[in-house]
Order: sequence, then structure tokens, then C-alpha cells
Amino acid sequence: MGPTSIESFKGSVGNRLRLHSADDNGEASAGPVLTAELVHRVRLQGETARNKQTAWAAESIRDRLKVLKQFRLRIAAEPESLAVSVNRKNIAETLAAEVLPLLDACRYLETEAAEILREKTAGNRSRPKWLWGNSVVLRPEPLGVVLIIGPSNYPLMLPGIQALQAIAAGNAVLIKPAVGCSQVADLFASLAASAGLPEGLIQVLPESPEAATLAIRNGVNKVFLTGSASTGRAVRGELANAGTPSVMELSGCDAVFILEDADLNLVSDCLMFGLTLNNSRTCMAPRRVFATGKQTDEIIRLLKKKMALGSEQGSGSKERSCSIGNADRPLSDIADLKIREAISNGAALICGPSSDSSLAEYSGVAILDHVTSEMSVTQSDIFAPVLSFIRVESAEQALYENQKCPYALSATVFGSTERSWQFARRISVGCVVINDMIVPTADPRVPFGGRGLSGHGMTRGESGLLEMTQLKAIVATRHWFRPHLQKPTSADAEVLAQLIRLEHAATPLQSLMAVPRMIRATLKQIKIRRSHRT
Repeated sequence: MGPTSIESFKGSVGNRLRLHSADDNGEASAGPVLTAELVHRVRLQGETARNKQTAWAAESIRDRLKVLKQFRLRIAAEPESLAVSVNRKNIAETLAAEVLPLLDACRYLETEAAEILREKTAGNRSRPKWLWGNSVVLRPEPLGVVLIIGPSNYPLMLPGIQALQAIAAGNAVLIKPAVGCSQVADLFASLAASAGLPEGLIQVLPESPEAATLAIRNGVNKVFLTGSASTGRAVRGELANAGTPSVMELSGCDAVFILEDADLNLVSDCLMFGLTLNNSRTCMAPRRVFATGKQTDEIIRLLKKKMALGSEQGSGSKERSCSIGNADRPLSDIADLKIREAISNGAALICGPSSDSSLAEYSGVAILDHVTSEMSVTQSDIFAPVLSFIRVESAEQALYENQKCPYALSATVFGSTERSWQFARRISVGCVVINDMIVPTADPRVPFGGRGLSGHGMTRGESGLLEMTQLKAIVATRHWFRPHLQKPTSADAEVLAQLIRLEHAATPLQSLMAVPRMIRATLKQIKIRRSHRT
């Protein structure tokens, strides 16, 4: 692609397509200007990955998994060195939220991937009688080259698990890290190569949004995106032009359902955890709480009691100023706008800054009460520690109100075990956690994905691994019985009609009664064919 083509490319992208930094907050970052050097680099990386993939796919699954094991053991020997490469102040949180889940997912693949990816023969129980002798083999095969567009909030764990699943399935990987996250992606690729992965099978693209666009246009077999809903919309447009499939884990506006027999002390502990983990920059962080008025009052009381009360700001009261742990990032402009709109429409700011003018600079948790499901604060993917209480009269009303939100990533239910399980089955989301929050989903067996504006497809677990493959069906027929290759006869319609009656009769007796008619029709067909031969 020469200079003229570059200018044409830039013009076609324009304002329509910005692949942001794939950060869940949906805020675009100004990437570098598209240059001939960037075009050449991305194209070369894609070609290198594709060339390496052919030989890697030819390796047995057992040999591929041996490399994954060595990769896991190298990280496990010095986990701190990998954690430090993640741009997060709290190393302990990084080890717990990024490194440990990555290694658990790797070991899951070592144990389960061979069976999941095994070529399987379909059972014969449901095979049509007229296709007797047919055998069907289902074979998961590698996609080829997959593009992983990573987020900035979990730059190691999320793209890392997807990359491990991709290479376990026999693919090559292009990783487009979020802005400021190249260091951890480079270290990930370097560790994989040192563990025996062919050099160049994992390629780390430049951080610029244009790098992902170029990779898609150069040709990848599937795209895996973790990011905001706005980023998802932009990427979908580009994928539609290329005809490229995708899996997208997008924004959340997660609901918390409080059943009447819930442990409210546990609820408040979990809400605090969800609002503080990674400064609430987590797609599964709690945003909407459905509870009765009495429950809401008690939960808010417990939250206030457990929070470290900040100093009085301006003329505001101490009751309205709340800060938690490491919540050191100011609220985003989007959060600021949505909170102001909610207050103007009747919501009460229970916890937050002492004055509306200081809302955008506030770096604590914002808690709103008397919020309704129609307010924009409960219809948006706010990537900040903002919690809205929606008062309901019953669990049924909570389900009804929840349907008004276009995001359906995950949810949490608090209550007795039996009731929570029953209720969880009725929530339309990708994942439900019972009597806990976020952490249980680190189980490598758990597939994860959203519905609605929260995306499509699955990552992680068995479903996520199979997303890294394309299924081939191989059908073998019996050696000599191929009636469809014979010349048509006047008896064919009667034979087929009796076959349908035989195969699809309402009762076994009706099926049995169709046998003599089927025999007569078949004999007539044979007689006609013999006469044609003479």
C-alpha cells in the first residue's frame, strides 16, 4: 500500500471508524497518524503469523499443550515479574485478578483441551432409517489467524486467556494491546516463545487503533474484542465489510437482585468489593441494585458504616462524602453527566461530593437512591464507581424493571440457595453469580459473554475454546446403496410417501402398518427399473 493508498484508507475511516483503545469506558484515544511504516509493519506481522500457523496447526494437540504447560511453569516461578508489567499500583490485586486466573486458565487447557478439541463421531440413535450405514465425524479445526483486541482495565488476563485458547486450538495470534499496555503484551509473547512456542506465532501489533483496522483489512479469520459498546459498534462496521466473524465481550451495567431472605451484611460487603476492585473499572462491577425500600435503607446504612468517611467538603455534610480504598480516579465526564441527570429527575445522591460543581473531580464512590429504570444512569455503561438503588416491591417487579436496560453482561443474586438458583435461571444475562460478586467467574470452567449491547459469543471455558475453531463435518456413506443415483421412475413418489409414513408415524403401530405398503411400493419401483434396463 503506497502513499496514495494510505491517504485513501485514512479518508475511508474518517470519523466513522475509531477502534479506540478498547477500554470499557468507551473514551477514544488519539492514535498516531497512519504511516507507510505502520501499514508495512502490520502487513508483515500478519503474513508472518499466517506462515507460522500452518506448521503449528500440524502439531498434535498434546505437543501444543506441552508448550502451554512450560509457559505456565515459567510464570509460576516468578509471578511478580509479570505482575509488575501491568500498569496497576496494587501488585497483590494484579496477582489475584490477572496472573492467577491466567495460570488457572492455562492449566484448564492442559487438562481439558485435548478432549474438547477431539474429533468425535456422531451417535446413530437419531440417524434416519433411510440413511442407514452413514457415519458422521465432527472435527474442530483451527481458524487460522485470530485478532485479539485487548482492553486497558485487564490487559494481561483477558487477552492472555484468549491467546492461550487460540494457540491451544492451533491458531496464530495478533494481539492489539490497548494504549499503554504494550509492555505486558510483549512480555506475554516473549514468555510464550521462551516456553517453546514458535517465534512469531504471537504477534503484538502497535497500540494505535489503525493497527487493528489494518489487520482486519489485510485479512484475519476471526476477531475477539473486549471493550466498550461504542468500540464494538465501530468494529462491527469494519468486520461487515470484510465478512469476518467475531466474538465481542462489551460493556455492562450489571444488576444486583436482593431477594427477601438475603443476608444484607453479605450484600454490603460484596457491593463494596465490586465498587473498589480495580477502581470499579470492571465490566461486571455492580451498577444497579434492585431491593425493597426497607432493604435499601439497611444496605445503605451498612455501606456508610463500612466506608471510610471523607472529610467535609464545602458546606456539604459528612453523610454525603464517601471514599473507599484505592478509588483514586475522578469520575468520568459520562458518569458526571448521568449522575446530574438522575438528580435532576428525582434521584437522591446518598454518597458523593458535597456540591454539584465538584462532581467531575470527585474520586470516591457515588451512590444514588430512588433511581428509576428509565433514568439514563441505569441505561448506560458507566465505567466508574457509581451505584444506583432501584426500589421495587417484589422480585417479579425487579425482573420486569431489569429488562429495560439494554446491557445484559452478568448479574448477581443474593438470597437462600434454592430461591437464588430458581431466580438466576430467569435473568436474561450471560452469567449469574449467586451470593458473591465477580471473583467466582475466574473459575476457568466458566464461559463468559454478554447479550444485547453487551456483545455476543463466548470467551473462556469450553465454549470459549470452541470459539477458536471452525467445525468440519465429514460424512461417509454405505458402499453400495445409493438409490438417489438411479433414474427416476413413476413409483418414486409412492415410495417416498410410504417412507415418510414409516419414519414419522405418530405411533409404533402406525409405523408398523406402513411397512407392507412400503414393501409393495419398493417392489413396484424395482420392477419398473428392471423393465427400463431391458
